[in-house]
Amino acid sequence: MLQCEICGTVFEDTMDKCPHCKSAHVVGYEMDNPVSRLPMEDILRVTGHIIWIIGIIGCLVLLWNTDKDNETLNMFFAIGGFLFLCGCLVFSVTLFGMGEILKRLIRVQRRVRAFSEGYHVVSRHKVKKPEAPDTEKQETTS
Repeated sequence: MLQCEICGTVFEDTMDKCPHCKSAHVVGYEMDNPVSRLPMEDILRVTGHIIWIIGIIGCLVLLWNTDKDNETLNMFFAIGGFLFLCGCLVFSVTLFGMGEILKRLIRVQRRVRAFSEGYHVVSRHKVKKPEAPDTEKQETTS
């Protein structure tokens, strides 16, 4: 995808000019990365929930198989179920933490970008100096 710097319209890179303002300046286009628009913090959070659910189901399945006559096998299934649950818990909490850190980093990045864009917009405006009155025009009219 491309984005026109003149009007900000986003369009496909197969078009040779902006469909909105018809600008054909190549310098006026910049690449817009569609992957950067993915909500990675939400993806990490959902993946953490899925792994947590898989851990619970895996633990229950292993505990369900502890009805054998062999006590060693029953102990193996019980310990394996709790270890599987603990492993999934650690992995899902890690994903939750990464999602939260990413969300906060994106929030800080947006604030810094808004501050810097606002700062540059203010500094770009030129203040017009008051024009000195023309003495020649005043002399000719009097």
